[in-house]
Parts: sequence; structure tokens; C-alpha cells
Amino acid sequence: MKTNPNSNLIRSFALGLGAFVWLVPTLEAAPFIYNSDELILAFRQVGNASDLVVNIGRAATLANLPAGTSVPITNLSVAQLTASFASIDDLFWSVSGSDRLGINYPAQTLWASSPRTDNNVPASPWLRQSVFAQGSAASIIDAVGGNAAAYSSGHAAGANNTVTGVVIPATDPNAYTPHVSGAFFGNFDGTFQGNVENTTASDFDSAPDNVSRSDLYELRPGSGPTRDTPGKLLGSFDLKSDGTLTFTAAVALPKPAITSIQRNGSVTTVSFTTANTGTYRLRFTGAAGLASAVSTWSTNGVTLAGTGAVSSLQATNAADIGFYSVEALP
Repeated sequence: MKTNPNSNLIRSFALGLGAFVWLVPTLEAAPFIYNSDELILAFRQVGNASDLVVNIGRAATLANLPAGTSVPITNLSVAQLTASFASIDDLFWSVSGSDRLGINYPAQTLWASSPRTDNNVPASPWLRQSVFAQGSAASIIDAVGGNAAAYSSGHAAGANNTVTGVVIPATDPNAYTPHVSGAFFGNFDGTFQGNVENTTASDFDSAPDNVSRSDLYELRPGSGPTRDTPGKLLGSFDLKSDGTLTFTAAVALPKPAITSIQRNGSVTTVSFTTANTGTYRLRFTGAAGLASAVSTWSTNGVTLAGTGAVSSLQATNAADIGFYSVEALP
């Protein structure tokens, strides 16, 4: 009987092809995707076995929204969120991002959420720092997304491992928890200037209208006069008790104009124009503070909602000379 001299070659090719076909699903079992300047939404809960890391897309997408526009963050799967945690009470969550290499923004640009303690009062702004200071935070923030992708690559695709969201054991080195908590709570192991995490109330999911709100700041590295000045407020995130998340782009307010300053003893009353929206805060300093950025001047913590009419705020200062500035907060 004649044999095909190419049969061994054919069998070898078939085996090779079979091996190739077998490898395809393994390569496709790493769906979570992360790139520089994309924002990472992350959740953790004390005592919970796992973290949830979600890629919500490029920062530029939110930065370019028209002022006041609200959009749902559809990359967050409510089913994945509610399956990851027994409840969304006492849930820590944050949004962060970085462009370490300067691909689309200046190198070491950061994006970070700033949690509100009162939903009606904007959070204190994060400040622009030097490229070196922001570089340390950028490295860890970038690792949250990069390590989530690395973890995803070693596990099969499924409900806990998708293109936009991956559930990771909280004790795994690739998880969110080891990056954000560490020895310093909520500030990426001490590399960032403050706590980026918001926390839902202990009865958060008991009412459909409960909202946990955080502002989002873009921090391009600062130098000279721009160093230690407030970053750009892009807008705010609302996490609702049904597990949905929305983003509302910030509305620029007209700068308030001081109309009068009156002093009675050590109390100074500053009157100024307001818009019919936004919140206003008075900052003040003595002569020694003029060399510092206005954002670092003292404030008594009192805020006032805009009404469209002239309003007033007071400051107590025993010094003979004082300087005042009114700050408008969206």
C-alpha cells in the first residue's frame, strides 16, 4: 500500500494547529483592559473577601463634557457590584488615574476623587504639586489599574472578570486594598496629599434616594506660581443606593466681586456678589501671607449658598492689617 510521504508533515501541522487553537481561549481569558490616563473606580469593604476594580474610561471623556451635563457610568455593572459585596453599606470607593509618561497630558498628571462630607458643600480641592511629588502617587495609582489587568490575565473570563470590571481577593498583591490603605489610610500609602476614598453610610442601601458624592480633580504638575494651587474641578460622582454611578460636569461660576469691607473691633464683614447657584467661602490672611497662594489662606469653615444677590461673610482677625478673598465653589 502506498503511503503519502507528506502524512507525517500533515499530522505535525494538525497537532500544531490544535495546540494553537487550544491557546486561543487562554489568551482571550484576560479581558480587563487598562491604559494610561484611564480612570479607575475601585471599591473595598472592611471584612469583605474581595475588592472590585472598574475601568470607567479616559479622563478626557469626562473633562470634555459640556458644563452641567450628567452621564451614567455604564462601565460599572450593578450586578457585579452587588454580587461582590453583601451590601453597599460602609463601602469605601474612589476614582483615580494617572498619565505617568506624558502620553496625552503632562507627565505625572493625576486625577483623584475628593469625598464630600456634606453633599451640598464641595470638597476641599486637591492642590497641584511638583512633578516629582506627583510622580510617587502616579506610580501607585497606575499600579491599581495595571495590576488589575495582570490579575485578570491569569483568570478565565466570566462574571467576575470582564473587559471593564474585575473582582480580586483583597489579600492578593494585585488588589486595590494593598495599594490604597497600607500604613496610611486612603492616600496611596502616603504618596498622595489626602484621602481619596468616600464611605457610604451604614444604612446606605436602606433608602432609594441615598447618595454618596465625591468631586473629581485634574492635577497637572505645578511649578513656580502654579504650584500648590487648586487643581481643575472636572465635576462630581454620585454613587446611589441602587448601585448606579453618575457623573455631572462642573459648572463654572462667575468670579465674585467684593462690594464692601466693614470692620467692627476684630470682626470684619466682607460683602460680595453671588450667582444664583454655587457656594461661597471667605479666605483671609495677614501681611505675612501675601507671599502664599490664596488657596492656602485661612478660612473659618463657614460657607454660604449663592442667591444671585449681594451676600456677606465675616472673619475674626485681631491684626491691624488684613487681606480678604472670596472663593466661589461650584
